[in-house]
Amino acid sequence: MILLVFVVAVMGLVYFVQTTFLDDFYKANKIKSLQSVGASVSSLIGDDSFEDEIEYLMMSNEVCVRVVSNNENYSYSGACTLRGLDNLTINAIASEVDAMDNDEKLFDNFHYQRDFRDKPEDVYIFAKLLNINNEKAMVLVSSGITPLSATISTIKSQYVLILAIIIVMTLILALILSRYILRPIKQINAESKNLSRGEYDSKAVKVVSKEFEELNETLENANEDILKADKAKKELLGNVSHDLRTPLTMIVGYGEMIRDLPEEDNEENINVIIDEARRLSTLVDDLIDISKIDAIKLELNKEDISLNELLNSVYKQYEKYCKTQNIDFKLQLSDDVTINVDVKRIKQILYNFVNNSLNYNTKENQEVILGAEKIDDFYRVYVYDNGEGIEEKDINNIWDRYYKVDKEHKRHHIGSGIGLSLAKELLTAHGMNYGVESKYGEYSKFYFDVKPA
Repeated sequence: MILLVFVVAVMGLVYFVQTTFLDDFYKANKIKSLQSVGASVSSLIGDDSFEDEIEYLMMSNEVCVRVVSNNENYSYSGACTLRGLDNLTINAIASEVDAMDNDEKLFDNFHYQRDFRDKPEDVYIFAKLLNINNEKAMVLVSSGITPLSATISTIKSQYVLILAIIIVMTLILALILSRYILRPIKQINAESKNLSRGEYDSKAVKVVSKEFEELNETLENANEDILKADKAKKELLGNVSHDLRTPLTMIVGYGEMIRDLPEEDNEENINVIIDEARRLSTLVDDLIDISKIDAIKLELNKEDISLNELLNSVYKQYEKYCKTQNIDFKLQLSDDVTINVDVKRIKQILYNFVNNSLNYNTKENQEVILGAEKIDDFYRVYVYDNGEGIEEKDINNIWDRYYKVDKEHKRHHIGSGIGLSLAKELLTAHGMNYGVESKYGEYSKFYFDVKPA
């Protein structure tokens, strides 16, 4: 409807301009043509091909030219209406032009009659006075005035037919646009609204335009990403619930046992309660860190520390536990260099790496190595294990926020189970290169690179 109104409005404007100003445009073009021919004739007077050039100008512009001068070399009188002007009229025109400042004048609606037998007509005459080699001359250029009333009447009649044709064609075009452009836009818009309502099962929209196809693909990709994120968040809630339930069960169980059985009130059982409480604290800290990263509030408190001292501290955290579980846990140190990092965050990253190595390793001869090695001008800190490894299809996804390779927990251990996504954010905040080397069924090696302070 808007397109139809626009087209009708444009046609109405064109109709108004054509019928109202056509006569003015016609006269303006005639005057411009007379002045142009007059200037050209003035520049040709005296040339050898003077007369031939004037005849060409007369034919090509449909005008009449006459040059009046006492010198026959500068005179020209073609076979046209100006030839019939008498001397009295020519002298009167010359007098009027001579009175002008620029020696030229346009006579519009000049009443002209060749002789008493001809019907009088109105013409335009352009007159220009010249002085050529001390000889006076006057150039006259004339053109008849064609009445445009019949032409305007014809235009008015045609516009009715043209407007009817355009309206029909516009309606057809509107239907085509509605089918191939507007309808897909409405469908894409409807699917977008479904996303905001939490309805992620969007349907494919058929489109014919490349731009709309790209827009539709963007919508489909967004829908797939939201589906993955929604599914991953649900899995995260399940994982966190599991991680919360396990230590809570342990704390409640050991607490009730100490209450009901006084002989069980010993240091070992109390340490179990303390360890599980710390595990809960670690989980809560990880969740808080993730929320800080999302809100861009995570700050690093960097300080200088010995790399070997840092690794030794992490090693001691797991040494006793690994011995009780018959896990071969080794520490391999490199040069004792000083690094500038957020110690708490780097330990948090290494805890996540070690937790993964312990959690996803079911082999009897389990081996975990925490170490550092010098490569060029930096040191690569790594955690190696001879566990299950990571499948190639999962390598690029393990750092994602809610991604979990295996949905089942392998063993009870200290840690939140969210780790790698948080490690990625912390390493990125430090500006460190990081990654993983793995061969499925054989080993995994998580690492990050740090330069000496």
